[in-house]
Amino acid sequence: MLVLVSLALVALVVVVALAIDGGYAYAQRRRMQNAADAAAMAGARTRALGGGDVQVEAAVTQYATANGADGASWTCPNGQTVRVTAWRVFPTFFAGMVGLPQMTASATAEASIQYLSAAGNLLPMIIKDQAFVIGQSYVLWGNDPEAPGNFGWVNWDGPPVGNSELVANISNPGNSGYWRIGDWVPAGPGVMDSTPVREALNLWIGQHVTVPFYDIVQEGGSNSSYRIAGFGEFVLEAFDFQASNKWVRGHFIRWVESGPGGGPNRGLSSIKLTR
Repeated sequence: MLVLVSLALVALVVVVALAIDGGYAYAQRRRMQNAADAAAMAGARTRALGGGDVQVEAAVTQYATANGADGASWTCPNGQTVRVTAWRVFPTFFAGMVGLPQMTASATAEASIQYLSAAGNLLPMIIKDQAFVIGQSYVLWGNDPEAPGNFGWVNWDGPPVGNSELVANISNPGNSGYWRIGDWVPAGPGVMDSTPVREALNLWIGQHVTVPFYDIVQEGGSNSSYRIAGFGEFVLEAFDFQASNKWVRGHFIRWVESGPGGGPNRGLSSIKLTR
């Protein structure tokens, strides 16, 4: 009887260990998946904003440990994806009685940088698509030979557009609605150099806001429209609408916001978990 009871107790301990320690191990595995997901998203965001390996390493470690991991390793296999493996070593409750005093839970996640193919909250200005250098100042607009009579303003709901509507759209980018690459957006003809327009635009100096790029102009004059080719995050530096050569000056920055990927690389991206 003692032998049978002893064997039964061993079997019972094994069953309890499988039930309790197995369930705890599963919970730790889910916890590590959350840690890996957060660390991969943070690492990819840091990379998208121009961070190097040191900055990515710091972001991955910070978010992995903040979510309960003992450590994490990462790679960036193609420059656009950050792959993270997070792990945690934890003691067992009963499995130590059968020679397993601790276990390791680990999980892997990937987050990729995807450049936006659609966006909202846009400033009502559009810029000829080209490969801008991030951080470098450019003088934009002036006389547009592709759309004579237009200065780069757009009107989200179609012509006609007056100064008061333009001021409202500059002051409230949310008026733009949501636009996608390939959509045609109506032009807002003329410079519209009124005091309210200048005052509204002055509020954006030193601030950043999303603007669309175009690749093709349709028709001309007051009926012109631009085909959207991408989106960028623009910082307005200065403008002059009263000189003979009217201009806007600013630079583009790297920025991350939510939205669908698939657009050209103009510095404005979203981060998606891909694994």
